[in-house]
Amino acid sequence: MSAAPQTSNIHTLLVLCFICILSICLEYFTNVVNHPRQFVTWVTLGVQRVANGYEDILRFSKSYLGDRNELLERIEALEVENEQISSLNSQLRALEISNVELREVLGFRIREPTLSYVIAELAAPLVSPARDEVTLNRGLAHGVKEGSAVLDASGVFGQVVEVLPYTSRVLMVTDKRIAVPVRVERSGLHAVLSGVGDSRHLTLEHVELTADIEEGDLLITSGLGGTFPYGYPVGEVTTREDDEAGVAVRVTIDPRAELNRRRYILILTGASYSETPAE
Repeated sequence: MSAAPQTSNIHTLLVLCFICILSICLEYFTNVVNHPRQFVTWVTLGVQRVANGYEDILRFSKSYLGDRNELLERIEALEVENEQISSLNSQLRALEISNVELREVLGFRIREPTLSYVIAELAAPLVSPARDEVTLNRGLAHGVKEGSAVLDASGVFGQVVEVLPYTSRVLMVTDKRIAVPVRVERSGLHAVLSGVGDSRHLTLEHVELTADIEEGDLLITSGLGGTFPYGYPVGEVTTREDDEAGVAVRVTIDPRAELNRRRYILILTGASYSETPAE
């Protein structure tokens, strides 16, 4: 029983040897095997190229994604840097504006050598349609007194009405509760200027029809009353109209002080000036 399988194996081996010898002879003496071999080679190269192409695609995708992520991170960093630069520029512009205004205030000539002053900074406005008030960051500790005149770089700003240790409350010149003795610079006419509760306008009280006052006239402080020293600009006449009774005129003035745009203000703390200088 063991002889039959052994004989079968020998037959198989002989067949394989014959096929090998036949293949060698065909390869050597004929071109029969070239075409199948070329086909197999072509298929193999195609498969290899596909495999290499897939690898190249993976490599390119990885590189692209890496570059894209790096670019996105760079863009984000630039956006943060741009925001910081914009913020810094805004701060620099604000500082430049403050410096210009401070120089203007410091350059505003104090007319009387007996007067002293402190520079105050606007702390808070009072938001009210009927009251024009502001709070300044100077008070009793800085020599501020109740009733002190307040000026800005352009003219009369208002008057101190309340003083605390480190702050003071100021009525702006346009408030209804304040009155400023003034003088028409051109004609010398004296009058009393008062606010109307509108930060854009002032008015003159008790002006006769024959009063020598015209549109464009500059009003300055007269020095009467002892609160506001002589000669500081208060406002400019914009309109002059007769009242309905025809016995007086209504005079409207634009304030010279920049009431809603100033940050630094002068508070006079020295001696009062109660008389108009001799003419």
